[in-house]
Amino acid sequence: PTAQLTRKSFDMHEEIANRLGLDSYRRLKCKGVAIDGSGSKPAGAKLKDLEWTDLGVRGSRMMGDESTIAQVHPKQLVDAMWAYCESRGSRFRKGVIQSLLHDASEGGARTISGVIIDGQQVPADAVVLSMGPWGNVLQQAIPDCPMLGVKYHSVLMRTGRVLNECVFFSGLGDPEVYPRNDGNTYVTGLPDPPQPVEEIPGEVEVREEVIARLVDAMKQVSSEMETAEVPVKQSCYLPFTRDSVPCMGLAPGHTNAYVATGHGCWGILLSPASGLSMSELILDGESKCIDLSPFDPARF
Repeated sequence: PTAQLTRKSFDMHEEIANRLGLDSYRRLKCKGVAIDGSGSKPAGAKLKDLEWTDLGVRGSRMMGDESTIAQVHPKQLVDAMWAYCESRGSRFRKGVIQSLLHDASEGGARTISGVIIDGQQVPADAVVLSMGPWGNVLQQAIPDCPMLGVKYHSVLMRTGRVLNECVFFSGLGDPEVYPRNDGNTYVTGLPDPPQPVEEIPGEVEVREEVIARLVDAMKQVSSEMETAEVPVKQSCYLPFTRDSVPCMGLAPGHTNAYVATGHGCWGILLSPASGLSMSELILDGESKCIDLSPFDPARF
């Protein structure tokens, strides 16, 4: 159901990068590599066309090239987009959204008059519920749409040169590796089971034993990673709905409450067309850039 959303967003990322001058945006290759965890160097034929994976390789296959694979640094993207919005009058307010304020229902549909942020009422003409795996407020609008979070740990490793090949490994916990053009290599994997999220945003626990497994896995697949620095250790939750399909559209039974959440591990990829389609829905009454029906919140 996300094919149209994916293609539109993929194309928009290049447009956004060019318009906002994002130097982290680039095209690159992606390989799938099977490993045995032995840490030994195999025959040269198995290493053919692999850029930096040289230990314990059993086989590999191409998953995508520069025509289908692109990359952007998530923080550079969101910072640049926010700076663009702020330059045109948008304002950011940090706080805890505690509840929605409803006007009296008319014709069976409720209208949101505002929200309560840190105990203060803030009026609103429309509300978009887009808070990732933290779904308590979302359930005030859609009780049957509980959000689940899948916790992933990740590290940044620095090898001393810029790598240009993403790798999805099969073995050693199936880590995913995304080299960046700033010399850092982003490594993630070893997800926890889906669960309701209780941890506070910005205070998500980083478990050292999981970090150690990720770093050790990299040392077992690449001699180049054996001496790499590890400047960043972190963890986060990916947001999922019950059916693992994004939830986007008008909240059932409401006139002006909208939902945009549940994009899982594809949040950055799918964000441009998600934002464009939701803005069209709110301002024009319908999405023109993509069909939102596969993501209708009314399915819950």
